[in-house]
Amino acid sequence: MKNVPSFFWNIRSRRHESGQELIEFALVLIFFLVILMVIFDMGRAVYYYSTIYNAAREGARHGITDQNAGEIQAFAQSVATGMDIEPVVGITEDTVTVSIDYEFVPLTPVLSWFGGEDTITLHSQATMRIEK
Repeated sequence: MKNVPSFFWNIRSRRHESGQELIEFALVLIFFLVILMVIFDMGRAVYYYSTIYNAAREGARHGITDQNAGEIQAFAQSVATGMDIEPVVGITEDTVTVSIDYEFVPLTPVLSWFGGEDTITLHSQATMRIEK
């Protein structure tokens, strides 16, 4: 056996480990995909929060010149295109307040795995002074 080159023994011993890389890749791939989906859901949550924040702010801006609560709600809903929101409008002598709550449903059930809720409530509120 001394005449057999050393690389022959390396090739022979690797044949017995040929499926090991595949199993390791499968185990790592599961965690990688879960992390990727959580990042994707976080991005969606930030997008939806930004949208309701903008809708509340624009609704309040619309309300400083026109104090009609129905028009303020309709304007805020038109800013948040594609989202089912119900803005709550509060008008006092000096200010207009627009408050929006949105139930965000993540695509991945990671929150419920850890004993959390299935939805996340996103809240935004904007208050502006009425122009006189």
